[in-house]
Amino acid sequence: MDAFLKFFEGFGIDSKYILALFGILLMVFVFVNFIDVPTESLGFIVATAPVWLPFTLFFLFFEAWLDYVRKEFDWAQGRTTLEIRLPQEILKSPEAMELVLVQMHQTAGPDNHIETYIDGKKPPTYGLEIVSRHGEVSFYINTPKKKFKNLIETQLYAQYPGIEVYELDIDYTAEIPWNPKKYSMMVFHYGLKKADAYPIKTYIDYGLKDMPKEEEKVDPIATVLETLGSIGQGEYMWIQILIDANRAMTFKEGSLHKTSDWTGPARDEIKKIIENAVKRAGAETKGNAMQLLTDTERDTVKAIERSLAKPAFNTAIRGIYLAQKENFQPGERIGAMNTMWRTYDDLNRNAIGVRWRSGVDWKWWQDRGERNSLKWKEEELDRHKRRAYENYSGADTKKVLTTEELATIFHFPGKVVTTPTLNRIPSKRSEAPSNLPVG
Repeated sequence: MDAFLKFFEGFGIDSKYILALFGILLMVFVFVNFIDVPTESLGFIVATAPVWLPFTLFFLFFEAWLDYVRKEFDWAQGRTTLEIRLPQEILKSPEAMELVLVQMHQTAGPDNHIETYIDGKKPPTYGLEIVSRHGEVSFYINTPKKKFKNLIETQLYAQYPGIEVYELDIDYTAEIPWNPKKYSMMVFHYGLKKADAYPIKTYIDYGLKDMPKEEEKVDPIATVLETLGSIGQGEYMWIQILIDANRAMTFKEGSLHKTSDWTGPARDEIKKIIENAVKRAGAETKGNAMQLLTDTERDTVKAIERSLAKPAFNTAIRGIYLAQKENFQPGERIGAMNTMWRTYDDLNRNAIGVRWRSGVDWKWWQDRGERNSLKWKEEELDRHKRRAYENYSGADTKKVLTTEELATIFHFPGKVVTTPTLNRIPSKRSEAPSNLPVG
């Protein structure tokens, strides 16, 4: 079935429409060929509608209701955006940001069903954001204002002495209204290309945990910052990483069926790797199964096991390129936005790639007159401002990233990142010593 759906998605057809059409055709086929419904039976179905209809409507509107009450809960909490201004030198590895993210991993859910289905209570959603205005690059964290604003500020100052954190009076997104006559834009959703269990290449793989000399560092975030810093006047690039704590779900937390957290499927992937190695070696092989793994498989298993020891977040990554129409340069910018994540790729494990974009491959039938793409762009601009996320296909759902992976793609770099437009605090001047000889 997955291969069947992916085939049609390659032509730009959303899988949910395929499944809906398949379900309707199947129902028609069954009724035409196997069921003879007399008039009395139809009357019985109508008469008993007060019994079965509420259950049907419950399943149809369950998600819609949850979405509504959760939006109301978010509204009541308030949201704020914190700008982080960096000093000239940051003598910390990305592990410092990982410690901040560990404190942001809040899994405390509702205490009862009333809090879930009436109050809409849920764990917080944060936005880790890197923004370029006319080529000037800045870091932001968007957070619920109640409870979590002070927590984040405290943790940032604890791990990064020398930074400055400011609460924005007006969110930076307010600068751009929806005005397709004035602005052109392109939107990307990024995600993992393989199963969540397989980690990307992290700062530990790059040796940054051991704090090499500044001139010896290779920081993968440099490519992203250089891409954002390369744009010109009248152009904007927004990178938004929305995260909420991954956790097990039951009906009390808002799920119709019990689901485990991400660690269960991750352990299944380890088991699958080992089973494939045993099968490859032959049934008569005895001894430790780990000895049958190749070096690549052994490294992959170790990386997954390291990830299992870390807190994890459900993660959605969105990129938006905006520009005034006369400054819009899709040929140069969009290609760079497609490839800027490649420094995190590990071909033997996982990679970050484009999962959806606000353009189409088959314009003549998918988007005649560009009505669909305009609608998508308007929706995505609004969702970016609200820190909301909706997927457009099965490949576009939220992925699971650990604190180690998130700290790799969002951290404050040292001098090894030489992007001249990266917003840093000017060096402070100190007074000359009183005993300095003069004359």
